[in-house]
Amino acid sequence: MAPNGPDTSATSWQQCIELLDELPSLPLEGRLEAIERLLRNPSPGIRTRSLRMGAAAIPDERLKEYLRSDADDVLRNAGVEMLKMRGNRGFSLTLQLLRDEDSDVVLQAVLVLTHLRDPRALEPLRSVLHHPDPNVVQEAIVAIGQLGDARAIPDLLGFLESDVWLQLAAVQALGNLRSPVAVPHLKQLLTDFMAGPMAAEALARIGGLNAFRALALHWLRFRNEVDAETVLGLLAHVMEGLARTPQPPDGLLEALVENLDNDNDTIREAVARCLLVLANSSTDAKSLDLISTTHREAAVLPACLHHRKDLIGQLIEDSSIRRSWGFLLAARFPKVAPLDIIAKALQEPPHPDQLGPILRALSKLKRAEIGQAMLAFYSRLPQEQRATMHPILKEHQKTLAAFLQDDSLSPLDRIVLKGVLHGSSDDLIADLVALSAEQRRKALGELLDIEDLMRALPWQDWLDQDAAANAPVAAEFAARCGARELAPEFRALLAQSPEPYLVRTLGELGDRDSVALLVGLLEPGMPLESLILESLGRIGGPEARQALRRATSSGRPQWERMAFRALARCATEEDDQIFHAAIHHTDWNVRLSCADVLGRFSRPENLAALAQLAADPVPLVAQRALSYLEA
Repeated sequence: MAPNGPDTSATSWQQCIELLDELPSLPLEGRLEAIERLLRNPSPGIRTRSLRMGAAAIPDERLKEYLRSDADDVLRNAGVEMLKMRGNRGFSLTLQLLRDEDSDVVLQAVLVLTHLRDPRALEPLRSVLHHPDPNVVQEAIVAIGQLGDARAIPDLLGFLESDVWLQLAAVQALGNLRSPVAVPHLKQLLTDFMAGPMAAEALARIGGLNAFRALALHWLRFRNEVDAETVLGLLAHVMEGLARTPQPPDGLLEALVENLDNDNDTIREAVARCLLVLANSSTDAKSLDLISTTHREAAVLPACLHHRKDLIGQLIEDSSIRRSWGFLLAARFPKVAPLDIIAKALQEPPHPDQLGPILRALSKLKRAEIGQAMLAFYSRLPQEQRATMHPILKEHQKTLAAFLQDDSLSPLDRIVLKGVLHGSSDDLIADLVALSAEQRRKALGELLDIEDLMRALPWQDWLDQDAAANAPVAAEFAARCGARELAPEFRALLAQSPEPYLVRTLGELGDRDSVALLVGLLEPGMPLESLILESLGRIGGPEARQALRRATSSGRPQWERMAFRALARCATEEDDQIFHAAIHHTDWNVRLSCADVLGRFSRPENLAALAQLAADPVPLVAQRALSYLEA
């Protein structure tokens, strides 16, 4: 389709796609005309691709013309979006536009800088604060707030007594800058009809003791007039962020207690959070009941409890989600954690949600008194969870060594713990060899992360004795430690029985001698097809790549996706033509693989293909291609 054809708004979607594909081969002027036509197409996908193409291809002067198109909203908006898409590459041009005579152009430039959040924009934006157009000034104030640089606060304070829209923008910006310097100025606006609610939010974002007192006193004075739900929520937010328990203003505690039975659920919860921060013991039970109904994440300690080390024992004695909170508090304050209560709780089987908090607490409790309870807890864990405790056990090596002969430990647990605490040794190897085959496999399953021990074991002998039974744990060891000398055994087993773990292990080992065997097992519809393709990609080499190239043209969408992904892992320059031909594939996963391979081999023809992928309607594909082009 030639660029001087009919208006794209009346052109089919397929014709627009064809025009997009032709763009890299058009001369510059024809390319620009085509982009301008495509920008008017109502399809979001086509417009997005056109914008990405334009961001890469349209010269600066043409882009300036777009921004000055007062009578053409489509081009003006497209110019702004293209500048945003350019990112830091468009920063210099955007700064030039700040000095434009047209206020609308300056406004668009400020909007782009707000999007970019580049710290280099601070000084240029400060100069824009004196622009004659109030709309430009308002956006510049907002943009400065987004930069997070407190040096601009003196510039912003003057706008607190300005026109209402500039005042609101300044309040918002000061809140975003989060500097305590602004607190006394914002506090004066709390009673303002227009700016008051926004000033309260800004104080909450800044936080600190002064912001806490300002909000608390404001609510105490006007609690019958202000929106209690909003103000108490902001007050709770500020209080939870304080470094220590604050001293409340006179009357605050009593006023909060009065609202603990408020008809509004949100108000009750905010009050409960405030009271828990203030450590008001008389309302702790009721406040905990309230927040337990809204905070259901066991692995996250509610912020209102961050300093309540006095509640550790009480929470751990509970059997609900509060036990998890108690252990999280114990991790924060290990020196004052009640070990007797913790030891008693460790005797009970943990709920799955509690395991993470328990382990966090045990990693911080360095006291010898907890050693025996810790070992007992470890021995009661399901075998698949025990490895999560190994790092903690190592940290307590000196404490736990004295308990290794404890009668409560099984011989198997004793051997495993000896390996975890002390690593490889001749007597440990002898102990493992002496175990029955079944017990040994259980022990090895827990000790696989101790590489020096694993490499010292007689794997070949065990595989010779019973290959089928010992192969799973041997394969895991080989994959972790790169023990390629065991690959012939795995190949022989795979030829007898195609098990997933064998396919995966040979791929991890990069065993090229297994390629023919894997390709022979590669049949459409087989359960192992995805795993075999992935392993061939890990192995690489001419034979594996040839098999993967065949799979990319199988005509089966799922197969092609997996084959392209696997081939991308091991592709050489000989393969990039396949990826050239696939840049318009209907599956975006395939196009993403194309971006990775073509970006790896940066020849001119590959860069042209990447330019097309940079306009892909799927953001991940476009961003990946653009990152290679920028590099």
